[in-house]
Amino acid sequence: MGSSSGVGGGSSSSSSSNSCCDVSMKCWCRWRLNQFSFSKSSFFILTSFLLFVFLVSIYARLAIAPYSRTPVSVGCQEDNEGSWSIGVYYGDSPFNLKPIESRNEWKDECSAWPVANPVITCASVSNAGFPSNFVSEPFLFLKGDILYMFYETKNSITLQGDIAVAKSTDKGVTWEQLGIALDEGYHLSHPYVFNYNDEIYMIPETSYKGELRLYKAVDFPLKWTLEKVIMKKAFMNTVIINYGGNFWLFGSYYSGFGFLKNVQQEIWYSSSPLGPWKPHRQNPIYNTGKSFGVLRNGGRPFVYHGNLYRVAQDCGKIYGQRVRTFKVEILTKDEYREVEVPLGIEEPKKGRNAWNGARYHHLDVQDLGSGEWIGVMDGDRTLAGDSVHRCIVGSTAVSVVLALFVLVGVLLGPVNCILPRCFHATSKRNDAFLRWEDYPNLFSSKMRWLYTRVNMASSFMRGWVKPSTCMGKLVLVLIFVLGVVLMCTGVRYIYGGNGAEEPYLWKDQYSQFTLLTMTYEARLWNLKMCVKHYSRCPSVKEIVVVWNKGNPPELGDFDTVVPVRIRVEKQNSLNNRFRVDPLITTKAVLELDDDIMMSCDDIERGFRVWREHPNRIVGFYPRLVAGSPLRYRNERFARKRKGYNMILTGAAFIDRTKAFETYWGEEAKEGREIVDKFFNCEDVLLNFLYANSSSSSQAVEYVKPSWVVDMSKFSGVAISGNTQVHENIRSDCIAKFTEIYGSIDNWKWDFDSRKDGWDA
Repeated sequence: MGSSSGVGGGSSSSSSSNSCCDVSMKCWCRWRLNQFSFSKSSFFILTSFLLFVFLVSIYARLAIAPYSRTPVSVGCQEDNEGSWSIGVYYGDSPFNLKPIESRNEWKDECSAWPVANPVITCASVSNAGFPSNFVSEPFLFLKGDILYMFYETKNSITLQGDIAVAKSTDKGVTWEQLGIALDEGYHLSHPYVFNYNDEIYMIPETSYKGELRLYKAVDFPLKWTLEKVIMKKAFMNTVIINYGGNFWLFGSYYSGFGFLKNVQQEIWYSSSPLGPWKPHRQNPIYNTGKSFGVLRNGGRPFVYHGNLYRVAQDCGKIYGQRVRTFKVEILTKDEYREVEVPLGIEEPKKGRNAWNGARYHHLDVQDLGSGEWIGVMDGDRTLAGDSVHRCIVGSTAVSVVLALFVLVGVLLGPVNCILPRCFHATSKRNDAFLRWEDYPNLFSSKMRWLYTRVNMASSFMRGWVKPSTCMGKLVLVLIFVLGVVLMCTGVRYIYGGNGAEEPYLWKDQYSQFTLLTMTYEARLWNLKMCVKHYSRCPSVKEIVVVWNKGNPPELGDFDTVVPVRIRVEKQNSLNNRFRVDPLITTKAVLELDDDIMMSCDDIERGFRVWREHPNRIVGFYPRLVAGSPLRYRNERFARKRKGYNMILTGAAFIDRTKAFETYWGEEAKEGREIVDKFFNCEDVLLNFLYANSSSSSQAVEYVKPSWVVDMSKFSGVAISGNTQVHENIRSDCIAKFTEIYGSIDNWKWDFDSRKDGWDA
């Protein structure tokens, strides 16, 4: 019985399936004939979409960097908590701290002239073999002449916070990653490390465990053991300070749930950091809503000139917005009072291009002795939840564009209904596609009413906006423009990253350079644009303007976030571009014409390549000097010959010492006279001098920019307006330089020869 039923059932099912397929195919054919308007609307939407893609691709070409960063094997993954990193500051007091780059510390082994913040990043930790998404909340521990830094690192694999440690033997300039000091089965952060009775202790945040734990070093700095549980409270950012004959514990925790969730700050005291601890009489010191901005500890309390100061996080608007400091006026077992004082740290001015441009929420300061203080601070260029926010905004923008496609289709006619219409019934009752009127139980009456009313809107819109009228055409144009803007916005938010043009690491270190541009009074408009744009690039330390002719502008005329210095020259000479300037403090100088506009990302890539090859001219305009006689030709010629032997210094990085001293040496005197004679060819001369001094090694290096705009086309003050005359003059210069310094015709370096792919 079971077998017979099974076979019979199978046969019936097969027959029914074949019948259904036949009917479905017939209905599909009828639908294709009867619903041709739907096909027209699909074609219209597809055509519109392709047009939008074309326009957006042009935008993406200009707005989104086409080059990816050198990937870290494991680590530095985009994290919704942010991209925190750690910087070092120095000063003569904890209220006069300046970033490490202000000390002008040079490190030859990592081509950092000078070393710049941040000094520890997810990349430096990951490259050391400890995959990390970000690093934050650093604490220093001084042991003789060695500095140890303990900090939170978010493990890229487990996605939990661990405590890592690094060591510095040069007062914090460079750091060696030692490894993971503490790794529990839950999130750890805020590793407060201190000394008591010649023993070293750590209190990390263990709020996920629901208790406050004290660890003791058994083999400093990498081995720790649990000494005791101080109390069963989920304290966050706990610190202990020995002050006024007692040990004081500052900690905060959440109380309540949901909308009733509050942050409480409490103080406890004891005669020993090991306890027992007693609560302060005024506890909770603060009991406020989650939005209160100056509550949680943001670093180690410190004593300066006999006064105690507390470091706190300002989380009023966003988590970790900034650090604030408070002077403790009264601290007894019965009373506590504090007042805010200025921290004295300069706010970042480069927005997201600065490593701490969006927020910084932790500071630990230590007295190094001899009147010198050091501070370590974390910072982030993005906000918490940035990746999710970008995804939501980008997806919403694209969705609105799709809705606009339908709207335009309705107005022009191809789209007859906004919501898909149900298909008409065929003559056979077993057709696969029937009108919902035949199945009243399939949709509720309210749903049918909604579909009907929404689709009636298409007729209403056609009556309200008629494409044949001027108003109708204007509406269509506005819809098109709005669609392009929204699509560009969507692409930027989804594919454009966090919007920051970040610097590029070299050997786990960042550095800075000086931008030098030469100009005169007729090109002031170009200069202002140049200064405003490039001063926001992350690695630009200073801008030097070589003023060749006319009355120089006032420094207040420039919109800049870095120092600008105007060097007024006595003689109008192109040789001034490479004049020795002892006031320049960086080794790298970017020689840049004031009418060249390119992205900061391109500039940063060029700087990164120069740090790898500091003895070369690294730039963005390749040329190949070849032929008999040798002639100067454009980039197109170099690409046809698949090589180059010259880099124009209208946009190029050079070593200021090598370039300036070589250019103004006795050997180059005759060449400088030729430059003055032709009022041209100063960059050609520098290329000959580099080639002459490089013997068998490569003298120049090319980096391809993603885009370049020549602003002189808009201002009408280009120096070399006639291209043919300009090339002829340069060819004459090449002939004379060849007689003096030898030919560079035997030099040629291929495009696309580096592993980074930036010289394609």
